[in-house]
Amino acid sequence: MNTARDHGRKLPYQRLLIGFNHHVECRSVLGFVAQLAQITEVELAGVFVEDEQLLDLARLPFTTEILRSSHQARTLVSANVERDMRALADSLQRSLRIVAERSRRQFSFRTVRGRLLRELLAQTGAHDLILLRTACDPWWRPASAPTENKGPVVMLEPPPGANGDLAGLARQIAQAMKQQLVEAPAITGAQAILALHPSIIIASAGMFAHDTSGAAIESFVDAAPCPVLLVPDTGPQR
Repeated sequence: MNTARDHGRKLPYQRLLIGFNHHVECRSVLGFVAQLAQITEVELAGVFVEDEQLLDLARLPFTTEILRSSHQARTLVSANVERDMRALADSLQRSLRIVAERSRRQFSFRTVRGRLLRELLAQTGAHDLILLRTACDPWWRPASAPTENKGPVVMLEPPPGANGDLAGLARQIAQAMKQQLVEAPAITGAQAILALHPSIIIASAGMFAHDTSGAAIESFVDAAPCPVLLVPDTGPQR
């Protein structure tokens, strides 16, 4: 494997922020963490976001939920939702700690309340990577384990003159995963990306530099059929 250490230069990243919430799809990112930790040599920082909208909904009287496993309805109780979220956060923290220990990387984990992507962006430093997966499975489908795509690593081309380390990082990730690296124009539509069945999508955070509201980046991540790695802008190729 060609890591940054093999090339004699540490990649300019400080942490890998890994986003989790109550959706089953988000747990699929754990399979990428060890490889990314080895390539980038960064601290692992897990962030579990308690869904504020779900909690607000659970506090309303007579709110019900539809169970995916049986399609039966039951009363949504805020105390039960909070308990389940705490238990899930504890489970994910244990899983991430195991990955960190095996990878010999520093590790942290925190729980916050809000919306997944917005909370991650609020905690992201200038040299932090973000890895996350949002929900994409409609509630009416039977519950199942997260699917694992076996397609290529897809890198969206960064803005001109930006993110000089992006292509090198993408190549190392593809090599570690033993997958083809596909470079796609940033304007590539969601349907075209879906057709590739990507294992992971790598994109420059610079693509969303003018998105002050966060709406564009949120729409992009929500449309992705796999985990997304957002890479900070490191400037021109060096």
